[in-house]
Amino acid sequence: MSDALRQKGIRISLDAEPMLQNAGTNLIEELVSLGKPFISRQDVEDAITRLGAAKVEVVRSRERSPAAEHPSNVKVMHQLDVTGKSRTTGSSDDFVAYFRNRYQRMSKLLSAPSKYATTNLSDIKREINENVRAIVLVYDKRDTKQGSILLEIEDMHGQFKAVISRKNEQLYEKARHILKDDMISITGKVLEPFIIVEDVEWPDMPIGRDRKTSENDLACAYISDIHFGSRHFLEKQFERFINWLNLKGNETELAGKVKYLVVAGDVVDGVGIYPNQEKDLTIKDVYKQYELFDNFVEMLPDYIDVIVAPGNHDAVRRAEPMPALDDTLVKTDVIKIGNPSTVLIEGIRHVIYHGTSMDSMIASVPGLSYNTPEKVSREYLRRRHLSPIYGGNLIVPERIDYLLIEDEPDVLHCGHVHKNGYMQYRGTHLINTGTFQDRTDFQVKQGHVPTPGVVGILEMKTSNYKTVDFNGE
Repeated sequence: MSDALRQKGIRISLDAEPMLQNAGTNLIEELVSLGKPFISRQDVEDAITRLGAAKVEVVRSRERSPAAEHPSNVKVMHQLDVTGKSRTTGSSDDFVAYFRNRYQRMSKLLSAPSKYATTNLSDIKREINENVRAIVLVYDKRDTKQGSILLEIEDMHGQFKAVISRKNEQLYEKARHILKDDMISITGKVLEPFIIVEDVEWPDMPIGRDRKTSENDLACAYISDIHFGSRHFLEKQFERFINWLNLKGNETELAGKVKYLVVAGDVVDGVGIYPNQEKDLTIKDVYKQYELFDNFVEMLPDYIDVIVAPGNHDAVRRAEPMPALDDTLVKTDVIKIGNPSTVLIEGIRHVIYHGTSMDSMIASVPGLSYNTPEKVSREYLRRRHLSPIYGGNLIVPERIDYLLIEDEPDVLHCGHVHKNGYMQYRGTHLINTGTFQDRTDFQVKQGHVPTPGVVGILEMKTSNYKTVDFNGE
């Protein structure tokens, strides 16, 4: 599109060139209207901001939809959100308190009836040749020379070792999925100095849960990884999404039900997130990036509630759990939550998590891949934890483990990997949303193919989930 400016005799600064690669006609016309012979990067940034603000006027005349007839019904479970509660200093006492909190709460989830008595590891040597059950944290895992799996395990009272024999093929395959720092229950026979494991269980979700539905026939839209400020931002697809929410285009009946929009992080591309990011940015000022998000919110029908969590590209601390976006960044009237957070929407329990730990999970659990992120979410539920591998991604040792999934969610919404995915698992909708960013050079090198411009929609009364593709004309 920069050629259109040159044809009119307008020169463009070198650092502004990348910003115009995916530019629409509106932006080109705005730059021409400046009447300048030379367009700088600042000119382009200011024009993008003005265009975002100008679009607000178009939205105010939209007709009311069925969703407009219902009052908002959103309850943030603030006790499960770190925002305003972070008190850690990173001391050794904080780390001890963090793991104790995780162990004590997870132990309750693992305390299912068993034919064997639960034994503390400090007492395990008294149970030689006896069958026992223990609730443990996996300190280390490695293969033996004989091909078995050796676990170093610990609880609040002591340490021990456990062996899973390769001869038990079914158990061995199950044990391949055990991770360091997993909380599990093991049953087996004590043969000093090991427990010969007969079975392994994760906390998991209860079987037979019914899917929760709402009384009102309303829908929730799910997105993530918008990446405002990136030169790869897909403006046309995003505009189609905005128009659809304003009942323009196809499937307006479904659009009219959308009462809530959940954004699971990476609202903006950020600044200084990775080396040489500047060349990938159209806007280098993070505050101006968030201005584009505010402009987007202003373009939405006023009856839609926006619930927004941060991701690893947003202007919050990089370590999890992350506090909500500050009011100096997002100034519009949206519901700002931490990462992760639990929110009741029309009575349906949502756990909203950006998904940064997906990278370490995919690298560690056999069978997981970036093509099926919903299967990673299933592993979160099996372990009842959103970042099971301590150190797999940055975690702040808070006195409470905010990443633990104590109560069963009806919806688990994640993003991060720019890939749409969906499945149901034991009564829970596992929703992974894609992106509004085109495929980046890094993704090309990794062979990762994202699914941009596709939005997930859950009709909460019928529990029907579908996606709407905004890549068409």
